[in-house]
Amino acid sequence: MDRPLKRQETGRRYRLIAAGLVGLVIIGWLGISYRSHSVLSIAKDRLTVTTVGMDRFFEYINLNGQIAPARTRFIDCRIAGSVAQVYVESGQQVAQGDTLLKIDNADLELEVLQREAELIEQLNNQRQTELLLNQNNFNQRAQLVEIKFDIELLTKQHARSKELHLAGLMAASEFEPIDNRFSFLLARSSLLQQAYQNDSLARYRQLEQIRESEYRILESLSSIRELLDRLFILAPQAGLISDFSLTVGQSLIAGQRLGEIYCMDDPQIITQVDEYYLDKISVGQQGLSLINGDTVPLVVEKIYPTVADGLFQVEVGLTAQASAPAFVKGQSIRLRLLFGEATQSTLLANGNFYNATGGNWIYLVKEDQAVRIPIELGRRNPNFHEVISGLQAGDQVITSDYATFKNFQTLKFK
Repeated sequence: MDRPLKRQETGRRYRLIAAGLVGLVIIGWLGISYRSHSVLSIAKDRLTVTTVGMDRFFEYINLNGQIAPARTRFIDCRIAGSVAQVYVESGQQVAQGDTLLKIDNADLELEVLQREAELIEQLNNQRQTELLLNQNNFNQRAQLVEIKFDIELLTKQHARSKELHLAGLMAASEFEPIDNRFSFLLARSSLLQQAYQNDSLARYRQLEQIRESEYRILESLSSIRELLDRLFILAPQAGLISDFSLTVGQSLIAGQRLGEIYCMDDPQIITQVDEYYLDKISVGQQGLSLINGDTVPLVVEKIYPTVADGLFQVEVGLTAQASAPAFVKGQSIRLRLLFGEATQSTLLANGNFYNATGGNWIYLVKEDQAVRIPIELGRRNPNFHEVISGLQAGDQVITSDYATFKNFQTLKFK
């Protein structure tokens, strides 16, 4: 008889607990619903009220940049030695080719003089050989001219003597010496012609080799003399010299960095941009900066796609129409990059309200109260949101922080 009573009491207890939980859920829901649709009294002077406007809108971002020269050339020591004389100082403007520094290296100078003397001796020997070849050529030509002259003289005598000998008017003993000498001169002329031709070919090859050798010697001589030019450091370009601090007597090693020269005629502006804009910025994109009270047009020239710490680097330069102000290397500058063309739009000022609403709704002020309404926002720049729908020019809205009252439908001003 006792067992059925226990089952009834247990079932009744479970039903009471379930009913209590359902009641708590209903009460909580009603409380939240009541709060979200209730009215909150609030002092208006605690709020920031802004009037919606109508104006030209363009999307842009403000950035901080740093001035960098477009062309920088480093000054390096090409040869070891000690500082003999310094002609310029850091911060000085120089022209291309100006002498910046003289280096002293006695060992190098002595070595150059010795090698130069050796090369000059080789060059003189080559030219002496060329002179002998030309002199031999002259002698051979002189012999050919001489024997040609002798043959021409003897030809007439030989012809006359031959006629007299055939006519029996000259004895054979008188004709034979003339005939033999004539034959000898012809044979000798033929040999001299062959020798001259052979020597001419050999002489031509020798002269070509001599000229090539002279050219190589002259090149070596020029290179040797250029070693002495390394004792003088010249400005590789026109510009402002920097980090050039040397003293007379200071030791230098080959390859040592001595300073740099940079030109500020066409400066670059280096800036870091949030990775959010990586696919929105492109080469040729326009920008501007306010420098010394003047608006200077800018253009994106180079984009580095590597992201580090959420930022990527962009190089911005002055447009062709812009005149370069007097920039200083490393100078900080504020600039603005523009996105698209300006359009006439309904504008809502930026405010902390966006943190609570995400731009999906806002409190619209109507006389002594503010009512929560849905809105749609579009593009955004550091000052304004572009209003797509929900607001009109002239509307007044609350743009301050909503953290303490965002769950109330209506705000009643005290």
